[in-house]
Amino acid sequence: MISLQKFEEQMQYLFSKGYNPITTKDLLSYIRKEKVLPDKSVVLNFDDGWKNVLNAVPVLNRYSFPASFWIIAGPKGIGNGEYLEWSDIQELSKNPRFEIGSHTYNHPWNPNDNLVTWVDNRVDGKSEKDALFELKESKGILESKLGILVDYLAWPCGWYNDKLIQLAVQSGYKAILTTEDGTNLPGGDPLRIKRVFIDGKCDLTSFIKQLENPRYIVCQKSKKPTKGNSPYSY
Repeated sequence: MISLQKFEEQMQYLFSKGYNPITTKDLLSYIRKEKVLPDKSVVLNFDDGWKNVLNAVPVLNRYSFPASFWIIAGPKGIGNGEYLEWSDIQELSKNPRFEIGSHTYNHPWNPNDNLVTWVDNRVDGKSEKDALFELKESKGILESKLGILVDYLAWPCGWYNDKLIQLAVQSGYKAILTTEDGTNLPGGDPLRIKRVFIDGKCDLTSFIKQLENPRYIVCQKSKKPTKGNSPYSY
């Protein structure tokens, strides 16, 4: 979780140093070689749909920065005091600079009970069918509630495998975000878009280092992100 003070400091730095926040749509066009992006392009992502993300909106608006919000569309991720209400999400979707994407229906995040373990038949009572429901239901609900197309997906915890990629494409997604670090380049895979996680532990110096190096750095997590894209321990 990033404090509002740190977030304001980070956004002011992006603005003052000529960084160009873009949308996921812009990034997808770039990866497909359909569009040339300005130098210092970055995408700002907010996962899970926490209520406190509303504190970031005035800061984003101050600098006219676009952003992408990844919503858990099921009851677990709506309201309850901690998450955005549908009215909040609808208001965000009206902002032409903001995008709403799918973060699945229930955001299964238990290392032993998640989308990957379901399609690998490691959880009794769960299967590929349940994973497909998570992907399709989230997309359908978001589109119905917001009256927009939802073509982009971000994996819970960044966990996925090739079978889940197939199910996501079957569900109608055109771009998928991971938590794998690295640089997104023209001709890259739009179904495996790279991004890095910025933690509240990162001070401005660490944030600047992250902008200059697309690899995970020490401040972001107490331990390294899960190996690769898998929830399994090795």
